[in-house]
Amino acid sequence: MNVDPPRPVSLTDIEYAVLRHIRLHPGKSRTEIAAALGLSKSMLTKAVANFDRFKLVREERATLDDGERGQPPLRLSLNDDAFHSIGLYIRQGHYAVTRSDLSGNIRERVARQADAVIEPILDDIARLIATSPSPILGVGHAVPAIVGEDGTLFEVTPTQAALPLSELAETIGSRFRLPVYWDNGAYCVAAFEAHRPRTDHRCLFYITLDFGVGGGLFARDRVFRGAYNQAANIGALIPETGDRPSLPDLARHLGCSLERLSDDFLTSLFREGDRRLLDWIDDRGERLSKPLATVVQLFNPDAIVVGGFFPREILEQLCARVDLGALDVPGRRPLIRPTVSVTQLFGPAGLAEAASLLPIAAELLGQHSPTANAHRSR
Repeated sequence: MNVDPPRPVSLTDIEYAVLRHIRLHPGKSRTEIAAALGLSKSMLTKAVANFDRFKLVREERATLDDGERGQPPLRLSLNDDAFHSIGLYIRQGHYAVTRSDLSGNIRERVARQADAVIEPILDDIARLIATSPSPILGVGHAVPAIVGEDGTLFEVTPTQAALPLSELAETIGSRFRLPVYWDNGAYCVAAFEAHRPRTDHRCLFYITLDFGVGGGLFARDRVFRGAYNQAANIGALIPETGDRPSLPDLARHLGCSLERLSDDFLTSLFREGDRRLLDWIDDRGERLSKPLATVVQLFNPDAIVVGGFFPREILEQLCARVDLGALDVPGRRPLIRPTVSVTQLFGPAGLAEAASLLPIAAELLGQHSPTANAHRSR
């Protein structure tokens, strides 16, 4: 088991920026990186030298195209196996644990339908740590709650309020002697989507449709948290007392139990053309138009990403019903529309994958990731 691994704790703000750029744009030369970040050659050389202490990056000689002459440039990429991280998500009846490399690639995943009993979860975490070829930076936990800047959990999703979230975080930290970072699930996915290598989002909004409706905004290299870590609460624009695109709402509409709404059941209804489900999709997609048009007006994102605990086909159909011009005024030039897409991070496994970014973001990318209260000191 990896205990107390060496950590690159002495990185400067410039070094964080360089690592973020290398992660987002792998394969760029030193000249290209320095020009993009406005750095001098000496500043970049100093940063890369510090990375070498931890083997964080690798440089590979580019291949010249036919007809090109001279020395091909060296291109920098992350050394994905310098460190790995653990991601975790639990909900009633399911949990998932992942181990990811520095670029966010899943190296190992466990997803189980089981009650959130602490010992089996700890056993799976222990196995993923033990089989890792690389030191573990920490554990990231996506939680169904708002998380204060000091790591305090509040406003846990009512259907998940019985989960032993704090007890689990405390036990993970003490047993594995690793920092535990946790954040609202929507914030985790927003950050993960914005940090995907070879993407360049200046402002990304994520909306999750699960046991409720939630959101996360990523802008200018970081999650936008507002004054009190509660920003992007798009669910407030679709009151819980009304019709909203959530699992409890669909269960009421279909007249069945919440537990019955598995991916297989919903996919089967959709492919059979169930009229009740299709009517619900049409209505709830239309109801999303004004809230998401408000997001466009207030934040002008270049991308809106939709996710949650519905099958992809249903989420895509909901997106097709959304009108981002719902608040446009005749005669006034409309704002540029963002792209709208469905995330690849579905269910508990997807949220665990997103959570695995939290330790990487905190330790290597200069991002703020709230720390579970019991583990604020190492």
